[in-house]
Amino acid sequence: MTGVRSPGASPPEQTAMDVVVVGAGLAGLAAATELEAAGRRVQVVEALGRVGGRTASHHRYGQALDAGGGYVGVRHVRVRELAGRFGLALTPTAAPGASLFDLGAGPVRSDARRPAFNALAVGDALDRLDDLAAGVPPADPGAAPDAAELDRLTVAAWARREFAHPDARLLIDLLVRQMLAADPAEVGMLHLLFYLASGGGVHYLTAFSGGAQQDRFAGGAHQLAERMAAALAWPVRLGSPVTDLHAEHPASGGARPATGSIRVVGPNLTVRCARVVVAVPPGPAARIRLHLPGVRRPPGPARTRGATVKLHVIYDRPFWTDGGLSGWVTAGAGPLRYVVDDSAGRDGLGVLVGFVTGPDARAYGGLSGAARRTAVLDRLANWFGPAARRPLALLERDWQAEPTVEGCYAAVPEPGWWTAAGPPWSAAGRAGPASGALGGPVYWAGTERCAEFYGHLEGAVRSGQEAARWILAADRVGR
Repeated sequence: MTGVRSPGASPPEQTAMDVVVVGAGLAGLAAATELEAAGRRVQVVEALGRVGGRTASHHRYGQALDAGGGYVGVRHVRVRELAGRFGLALTPTAAPGASLFDLGAGPVRSDARRPAFNALAVGDALDRLDDLAAGVPPADPGAAPDAAELDRLTVAAWARREFAHPDARLLIDLLVRQMLAADPAEVGMLHLLFYLASGGGVHYLTAFSGGAQQDRFAGGAHQLAERMAAALAWPVRLGSPVTDLHAEHPASGGARPATGSIRVVGPNLTVRCARVVVAVPPGPAARIRLHLPGVRRPPGPARTRGATVKLHVIYDRPFWTDGGLSGWVTAGAGPLRYVVDDSAGRDGLGVLVGFVTGPDARAYGGLSGAARRTAVLDRLANWFGPAARRPLALLERDWQAEPTVEGCYAAVPEPGWWTAAGPPWSAAGRAGPASGALGGPVYWAGTERCAEFYGHLEGAVRSGQEAARWILAADRVGR
């Protein structure tokens, strides 16, 4: 793959760059793409040995399978624009047939995507969530009515307080585990409402056809990062973690820092630049030491409650369709609670994608490989019959084990964090750079730094593009 440089070869002595972007996920690459198009010299550095961040793929049987983020919703306009710009096709995810719901009494077949709960209880719960989310401004969740109380209150406690019907409580439990990859007892109610407001509401976020999971990249979402990286003038430096940002010398006057005024340092890295975009998740970003007078770090969750193991189970054909099943399952108990069909465009192969989330993922990660395989195939056989025990392959990606990610899908702060710390974009993006004034040297990006589509590929892209636009605006002021 072009557009990347491994740390093994000694890079040539490099002219000081205009901007260094830390992180080669979609946020960092979106920032680099915008900045380079405006004539800036940009160096992207990445701790991992690959680009893509929370997008990655398995490659089996001629197929690229999204091991990380991969869904593109109908409202994800920035990702769709980039897909078109870089020549990537999208494939609809919809799978015809009946779904299965296993909520404690064995699998129940349903022709609807929602379980056959008590209709009034379910409708009331969904309406209440959307009504409350409508009162949360995504740009500043702490300004919502009763924000402090909602922030301290866990989703589980709120559901127990508000709903007598067990179906309503179970539905909310399933939604949180599915959307946030966390236990409702660990998630503050304000964070759930912010996530719904940021992403378009509960109905849109949970929908495939017409919703946030409308499409996937035909050849895997990793392609977008790879093509963006390959198009950059300066190759991405892989295997180059950043540990420190140093002030090299003061700016030469005006709002625009002097070229070379920041030294970006890591174990095998030293690059000088005028500005930096830090485009990594909050946990890894917090470990970068700042030696820059006057620069403040934006708030970021001290820890994340989300955890995900994503599974792909590959068969020689989608045999479940013989019985009119879609391959979609929702279960009330772990470890495997969510399964969707991913067979469209797979040359006749049958592919099921499963998600193990929250405490289930933490327990699952501690099992032996044989025990994990048995647990998964036992569940699938219970739902789809004995043929489910004979896959061609069972592939795992445990995002808890990724030190540059710390879980997935996105950071889930502890209850009380939002009103105590403030929005994680309060010192970046729309509110200005990390120094607190237009022209500051450090900008912050990533899906957790975006008030719109937080936790989605779209949020990552938007955050990177916003950081680039702030830098360009600051340069205009400096000149």
